[in-house]
Amino acid sequence: MPATLAAFQRNFPTVAVNLFDMSCGDQFRALEEGKIDLGFLGSRKPIEERGLQFRSIASDKTVAALPKGDRLAKKAVVKLKDLKPMFFVGMSEASYPGYRDWLNATCRRAGFAPKVLQDVDIERFVIEAVGAGLGVALLPDQVKTLPHESVVFRPLIPAVVTESCIAWRSENTSTALKAYVAIVQERSASMR
Repeated sequence: MPATLAAFQRNFPTVAVNLFDMSCGDQFRALEEGKIDLGFLGSRKPIEERGLQFRSIASDKTVAALPKGDRLAKKAVVKLKDLKPMFFVGMSEASYPGYRDWLNATCRRAGFAPKVLQDVDIERFVIEAVGAGLGVALLPDQVKTLPHESVVFRPLIPAVVTESCIAWRSENTSTALKAYVAIVQERSASMR
């Protein structure tokens, strides 16, 4: 994001950019209410369901978040099907629309339905719940940057990839918005 914002400011030095720290759910609500112009969101299905315009900007590997003392934490790679007997900590629909559908579909491909013990609103709370031994979680690889002393992250077999998208309302015809979307698309294409 910093590189795209810098490029945008060079082209539109008089346009003020305000950044907001919001969950995906909050971004959806703010987009629908016209409070923000663009959101950085997860998968396309909840975006399409809301009729928003979008562009896919990244594909992220998914990792298993495991309590450090768990037997699977000792493995370099975790088979998705080995998570079948475990409880899962998930992301709430209010904060991450579509997460439960994605989790169910992902586990179904490995031959099981996840047993979700608890849903939380913030990724940090998922890490804390996993660290406390309440379950495991499937999360985007970048969560490894969050503090996680009692949690380990392991790649999955088969690999699970999640999509990241930007979204905006189709009736928003702002020239600045269109320019920023083009910058994000260009930067994301060069990183693939």
